[in-house]
Amino acid sequence: MKTPPKSFDEIFEKISPNLQLLEEVRKNRAKDILLWEILGITSLALIFLVFNLGLYFLGAIIILFILYCVGMVFEKLDVATKDLAPKFKKTVILALLDYFYDHVEYIPNQRMSIHLLNKSLLIRKFVYKHWGEDFITCRIGHTDVYFSEIETFHLNQQKSTFRGVFIAVMFNKQFSTKTVVINRKDSTLFRKAKLNLFGDMKKANYVKLESIEFNKNFLVIAEDQIEARFKLTPALMEMMLAYKKKLNTTVSFSFIENYLYITIQSDKNLFEPRLLKPLNDKKFIENNYLYLDLLTTVVKDLDLNTRIWL
Repeated sequence: MKTPPKSFDEIFEKISPNLQLLEEVRKNRAKDILLWEILGITSLALIFLVFNLGLYFLGAIIILFILYCVGMVFEKLDVATKDLAPKFKKTVILALLDYFYDHVEYIPNQRMSIHLLNKSLLIRKFVYKHWGEDFITCRIGHTDVYFSEIETFHLNQQKSTFRGVFIAVMFNKQFSTKTVVINRKDSTLFRKAKLNLFGDMKKANYVKLESIEFNKNFLVIAEDQIEARFKLTPALMEMMLAYKKKLNTTVSFSFIENYLYITIQSDKNLFEPRLLKPLNDKKFIENNYLYLDLLTTVVKDLDLNTRIWL
């Protein structure tokens, strides 16, 4: 792993010149959007006067113009997003990743493989289709980490079965059996039965661990209770609880073959620029840095470079 910076200030100072150029682009795009908003609002105020004077034909024309203004606002927003998003991701997100980690690859329009999503056993229903972006790979120590934003769907259902960040951590050694650690809020009565019924796990059983706090937060289902307890040591359980608390959302884990999978529920559209507020605002960039750092430090938080697996 690369030597981390002494402070966020050092990173911000490094990318500030590029941020200033990006902010100029944002300002120009924002002016276009604001112009059509002002025209629409002004026309809306004018329409009341026109109708009071009985000028209905003119009023109809103004209504059509207002609708045109609304359409232009959405069009300008779409154009601005398509223009700013790639530049922001290259200027900010990729720069942050490169500053910390080795072998970084960032593909904004790519998503995690549907095969890995189903293989993880963490999505409540089988994934038939999915949407995603911001696919990132990097190496932390000797461990390869992959993650992206994901939204999954079952068959033709309109409501997604999962939305958030999906992380896959690949090891050189394989786990002998499968272990799934599901957040209690995301568990269902028939989860174990379904894993057995569809052959996803062999003789899946609930595992009750020594940690009362861990059992309150997570439901453990495993093929082998002894190996599950070997993996989920008291130290690792504490790390998982701390990781969940740090993220302040629903988090689940699974240990399958040579992967640790993690799902983090989130409704945020991550790593995107904002259009109506300054992009070179230090606090805004720091929020991106903190969330990105939180995701990519999973290896450090769970001590995955030093643990010895079966």
